[in-house]
Amino acid sequence: MGSTHSAVERGLGALGKLKKMGRWIPHKLSNFDLERQVEMSLQLLTLHPNFNWLDHLVTSDEKWVLHENHHRRAQWVDADKQPEDVIKQEFNLKKILLSVWWSVHGLLYWELLPEGKNITADYYSSQLQKVKSKLKTSPLHGHGVHYLHDNAKPHTAKTIKSLLATFHWTVPAHPPYSPDIAHSDYHLFSDMHRSFEGQDFKTKSEIEKWLKKYFDSKQPEFWRKGIESLPTKWQRVVDKGGHYV
Repeated sequence: MGSTHSAVERGLGALGKLKKMGRWIPHKLSNFDLERQVEMSLQLLTLHPNFNWLDHLVTSDEKWVLHENHHRRAQWVDADKQPEDVIKQEFNLKKILLSVWWSVHGLLYWELLPEGKNITADYYSSQLQKVKSKLKTSPLHGHGVHYLHDNAKPHTAKTIKSLLATFHWTVPAHPPYSPDIAHSDYHLFSDMHRSFEGQDFKTKSEIEKWLKKYFDSKQPEFWRKGIESLPTKWQRVVDKGGHYV
C-alpha cells in the first residue's frame, strides 16, 4: 500500500492497538476433557490437603529441543483485549529430545536422547532405573516418593506401571492434555523456552553445553517455586471449569 512498516505501527498505535503475544495452547479441550481436568484437580486438592507431600515429589517430562529457535509473531489488539491463543504446531525441524527429572530440591537427572531417538517404554524403564539410583544421594533418600508424570503412552505402559510398583512410589493421577498443570511444562520448560528463543545450535554437544549452563544458573528457589505453585494451579483449574490456566 506504499506505507512503511513503522508508519503502519504508528497508525495502529494511534487507534489504541497494542502488540501482544498469543498464548500457545496444546489442544482444544472437549467437555469430557474439561470434566476430567476438574475431577483430577479436585482429587489432588482434597486427598492431600496439607501438601507436605510436595517436598517428596519428583516430576519428569520430555521436551523437544530445536536446533533453530525462532520467535512468535505479536498481534495488534486493543489495549484492553488479549491476543488470540495460538495452537502449538509440530515443525519438521531438526530436533533432539530432552528428558528431565526434578523436585523442590533441584535438578535430579537429565539427559539428551540420541539424535532421532524417541521415548519407548523400554527406554523409559532404563531411565527410571537411573533416576532411582540418583535418589540414593539426594535429599529425598529415605522418604516416600510421590512421582508425577503425564500419561504419554510410554509412561502408562504395563511394564512401566509394574516397575513403579516395585519402587513403591506413589503415582498421583494426571489428566490428559494438561501441560498447564504439569510442573515441567508450565514452569521449567516455559522458562527454558524463553531462554531458547534466538538460539541456534549446530551439534548435540552444543545443546548439552547450553543446557548444563542453563541448569547451573537456576537458584534453589526456582525449583521450589515450581512445585509449591501446584495447588494454586489445581485450584485455578477447578475455578475455570477445566479450561487452561
